[in-house]
Amino acid sequence: MPVISVGDMAQQMMMARRTSSVKSDLDRLAYELGSGRKSDVAASLKGDFNVLAGVERQISVLKGYEVATTDAEVFTQTAQNTLEMVQNVAGDLARDLLSATQSNLPSSTDTVARSALNDFEAMVTALNGRAADRQLFGGTATDGASLMSAEDMMTDLKAAVTAAGVVTPSDLFAAVDDYFMTAGGGFETNAYTGSTTDLAPFRLNDSDTAQYNIRADNTALRQAMRDSALASLAVDPTLNFSLSEKQTILGEAGTRLLGGQDDIVAVRAELGFNQERIENAIASNSAQRSSMLMTQSDLLGADQTEVAGQLQAVQVQLEMVYTITARLSQLTLANYIR
Repeated sequence: MPVISVGDMAQQMMMARRTSSVKSDLDRLAYELGSGRKSDVAASLKGDFNVLAGVERQISVLKGYEVATTDAEVFTQTAQNTLEMVQNVAGDLARDLLSATQSNLPSSTDTVARSALNDFEAMVTALNGRAADRQLFGGTATDGASLMSAEDMMTDLKAAVTAAGVVTPSDLFAAVDDYFMTAGGGFETNAYTGSTTDLAPFRLNDSDTAQYNIRADNTALRQAMRDSALASLAVDPTLNFSLSEKQTILGEAGTRLLGGQDDIVAVRAELGFNQERIENAIASNSAQRSSMLMTQSDLLGADQTEVAGQLQAVQVQLEMVYTITARLSQLTLANYIR
């Protein structure tokens, strides 16, 4: 049997290569243990990145939907809060107006009528509100205001009332109705400055959308503004109504405001339905994203338990290499014959 001898230099080079190899394994395993990710993804996936690319694309898409649904949630909730405010103001004013009709004190009637003007201004200001730097109730015209200012609208309304030659409460009812509710009337041509086109539906994910079609020219909202403005005109000095006529106007405005509560509730209910769709989409998108992240982790992540075991084994192996190297370095003829 032939004997193969290895020279000292060759043996030293072999041990150096072995040490380098073990250290490389140690560095790789230390990285995987520290980062939780595989060091050689290509080898792990056997060169097929299609699945990983699909997963990472879906994660990116879901991240985009997360931003979109959050914007939609904030926008619709702000709109819901505004509608709630309008409903509450209209309801409180209705009760005050109806109560004032039972009083024979001119001061009480005048006070309630003046408060109606304040409520009208509050409604108009609220309906000009914005969310995420977009107009809430202006349709696709999201940059500017959806309504002219309350002061300008009252000036425009009073001009229409004067032009109509109002003398009696019935004349006033007709003139105010024409301004706010007639197609092509003063409200549509002057007061409403938004778009007549609704906002596009909110895209929630690949298959779902949420509608948002509430504008300041919505019938229920126009009625609320109309009736509060009507009540405020009861004390307009140019009309010079008597106490009984003022009470008739306040009673009519109060009855209309009370009857319009259901219409505002219906608008809020439709918005609430779409808010629920948004909330459901947020939950669904979050679940899908969590699932995709888990799949990505399975593809890229290193098994921490397995890596820890391998790391320990390599440490032992490196220690053994060092031990062997140390012993070989002592095997010299001089040491042997000493």
